[in-house]
Amino acid sequence: MQHVCIIGGGFMGAALAKYFLNAHVKVSLFEEFTTRRQELMADKTFQEVHFIERIEECKEVDFIIEAITENLQAKQQLFETIDDYFPASTTFCTNTSSYLISSIVENVKNKERVIGTHFFSPAHITPLVEVVPSAFTNSNHIQKTMTFLQSIDKKPVLLKKEIQGFVANRLQSALSREAMSLVQNGIVSTEELDFIAKWSLGVRLANTGPLEQRDINGLDTHMAIVKYVYPTLENGTEPLPIHEQLMTNKRFGMKTNRGFYDWSKTDKKQYLADKEKVLLNIINAVSAQDEEVGK
Repeated sequence: MQHVCIIGGGFMGAALAKYFLNAHVKVSLFEEFTTRRQELMADKTFQEVHFIERIEECKEVDFIIEAITENLQAKQQLFETIDDYFPASTTFCTNTSSYLISSIVENVKNKERVIGTHFFSPAHITPLVEVVPSAFTNSNHIQKTMTFLQSIDKKPVLLKKEIQGFVANRLQSALSREAMSLVQNGIVSTEELDFIAKWSLGVRLANTGPLEQRDINGLDTHMAIVKYVYPTLENGTEPLPIHEQLMTNKRFGMKTNRGFYDWSKTDKKQYLADKEKVLLNIINAVSAQDEEVGK
């Protein structure tokens, strides 16, 4: 049985623990905040997790999976600190969603065993994992990571080189920047923007990728469109004013009850549970379709 040690018991770390347990993987978990650790320990979902109070207590582990806050300095310090705790055979995975792996391992002695494994939220449901090696990552650790993820029914994609934000978040960032710009410029309301995205791109992307769709529509047709539209697209290199204003007003989204939407009267736990059910249905439908067409 494979043994993973998750560092960080927040939203992502807890979801990963849940998934690994269901995949019959032995799970140890380090969460530095006592209140959060006790909260997880009291949850029956995690009764098979081995909770540790010091990272070095994790013995005979195949993978260390870092799931701490998205802060470059914190991740750098963590990997530098634990580098001597584990043998060279232990693979170190960072769940960063944006930072270059080479930047994270800047001061790590054994850089060759660190690799990016970008899981997507909700991690206990969403299949894709972007596997991102740096120029230092050893091929044995790359293959070990890919084999492990495939064995637990994740869908890993190995990127050929590292880049800020990897692939999915670069696509998402481009889309969200244009979405904010359209709302900011009074073209459409927040609700209308999301409605359009869900009922056009959303349903189509679950079945057909953007480049495949270009082939289906015709690249000549697409060329005529982009020559006309590209010059008008949002191309700012700084956060947009609409985003900055939300930050200034401490409207961080669901976590503070206000963002683009008012979440104060929403049963958030039930809302997200309902979303997960829909997502699972979509995943099952897409998987069945891929099997039918032989993808």
